Amino acid sequence: MILLLDTITTGPAAAVTATAAAGVGVGLLVGAAIAIAVVGGLGVFAPWLLPSREDSRLVACGNSFAGGVLLAAGLIHLLGDADAGFASAYPELDYPAAYAIATAAFLAVLGLERVVPTAIESGRGGEDPESAAMIAAGEGAGFAPYLLLATLSIHSLIAGLTLGLSSAAGVGVLLVAILAHKGAAGFALGSTFRTAGVATRTRVPALLVFVGSTPAGVLLGGLVGSLLGDDSPAEAWFKAIAAGTFLYIATLDIVREEFFPGGSNRAVRLAAATAGAGIMAIVAIWM
Repeated sequence: MILLLDTITTGPAAAVTATAAAGVGVGLLVGAAIAIAVVGGLGVFAPWLLPSREDSRLVACGNSFAGGVLLAAGLIHLLGDADAGFASAYPELDYPAAYAIATAAFLAVLGLERVVPTAIESGRGGEDPESAAMIAAGEGAGFAPYLLLATLSIHSLIAGLTLGLSSAAGVGVLLVAILAHKGAAGFALGSTFRTAGVATRTRVPALLVFVGSTPAGVLLGGLVGSLLGDDSPAEAWFKAIAAGTFLYIATLDIVREEFFPGGSNRAVRLAAATAGAGIMAIVAIWM
């Protein structure tokens, strides 16, 4: 785990030594945060640079790969670690608390993304709420772009926290998944702001919130890990919440976007998703 606290209390040299022993270096943490910020920035501002909004096959496959990684990360890694953490911290608790917390997180994100926006935006009688929200966004009316910004930023913050709390064996693959999804999600968010005609003076700082959410989560996760230690119950809580969020992103965000309807190259996208999940399953051998 990244022992950032040591940087404050005993100096950079001691922090590097401690993190090397834990298997994750400070340089990797900072490098990951920078890479995620760059990819996120390219994603959110690409709609103003590209001639059309057509999604390329590379973006679709990258998003599908990220979906497979996030699905396996949630089910195989995070839930398992969280369950073990609760068993260690609360040995007398005879209840699958990690799974209950993950379920609650899944439903909370579902409400935030699919219930709150439609309740706010669907003031038009007789129309499908979700369609009304999209129409409002296209006309530059309502809060739909900002609700999407808030939802994706929360997703990204939790993903960054999880990366910062992860062991060295899982950081690489999880970073690839976050990079792939960050770029695709950023492109979708930027396209929504472009369609809504949001002014530049409002658009730029708003989109930078999304760009910085994951790097902030990475650094915060490293700090939390250094403060609480590997066996803290708080880490089990974080991982259970992240598991529910990852499962939501993988299923109702990525699968829904890439496979329903999903275009004509579904087999390739399925192969990419399977590859992502398979890599995470193999990584679990050493974690």
